Amino acid sequence: MTPVPRVSVTIPTFNCARFLSQAIRTALSQTYTDYEIIVVDDGSTDDTRDVLAQFGDKIRYFYQTNGGLSSARNLTLSQARGEFIAYLDADDMWYPHRLEAQVAYLDAHPECGFVHSDVTVIDEADHVVHRRFNAETRREYPEGYCALDLLRRCHIQIPTVLERRACIERVGRFDGRLRTAQDYLHWIRIAMSGMAVGYIAEPLAMYRWTTSSLSSNPRCVLDDMAIIFEELLADRSSLLRCGEEAADIARDRLYAVRRELSYLDRLEGRTSHSLGNTISLVRQWPLRAELYMDLVKACIGSFARPKK
Repeated sequence: MTPVPRVSVTIPTFNCARFLSQAIRTALSQTYTDYEIIVVDDGSTDDTRDVLAQFGDKIRYFYQTNGGLSSARNLTLSQARGEFIAYLDADDMWYPHRLEAQVAYLDAHPECGFVHSDVTVIDEADHVVHRRFNAETRREYPEGYCALDLLRRCHIQIPTVLERRACIERVGRFDGRLRTAQDYLHWIRIAMSGMAVGYIAEPLAMYRWTTSSLSSNPRCVLDDMAIIFEELLADRSSLLRCGEEAADIARDRLYAVRRELSYLDRLEGRTSHSLGNTISLVRQWPLRAELYMDLVKACIGSFARPKK
């Protein structure tokens, strides 16, 4: 019988042959060795298959017609056998002790559903932009029982996360409607289920900033944020388990996101969309004075950005 690995390394990829070999090699170079590597090719049309062929049976390879990042992540999860799930996107990399440090952390902290860390940010040429991104930018990273903090912001980079399989069994897999922020909703659901979040204050992964990433597209991100907070508000009972403040935060986030989307519509010349969205906002939040100025701007096709 083939032994079951303790960690499943999951790598979704789409037309990322340029960086994919680097990513896999950093997974194969880990000081912790009880793991498997699962790669899902989400319908790539570049040299991805040739890149993966060089690794032979060191990886488990699956191909699917293009279904998006959530679909590819979910296929990796359906094939994962480990107690822990480690996330690695095809254009990111790990430091060699990443798994060793995080497996030890979760073993020592059974209350934590997952652990994340600080991160090094690199560009497309592997140049370091930030060595310790969270520390250098003084980001407020989520840690402990932090559902309210996660509702306010998501300062978690997915290549730094090691998650218990039990979390997936508890809250489900990634939401297929989301193109860029499926991980954010997943972390919120874990925290809202009552599990703590762990944090290691050293960079354990390298996150690559690329100009072609969907996460660099404001509309994609905002569309996902709107879905996330609409979904959370539809399940009010789960929010209220975290206190009345949780529902207030979600409502405020949804309001801000929808207002920003209306602004983008104006900026892009989609004034009829902007007007319709602004009218909808006024109906839901009639006491927000700034919306009436937005309504005037939408009516005359103004391009002025609303104040936060």
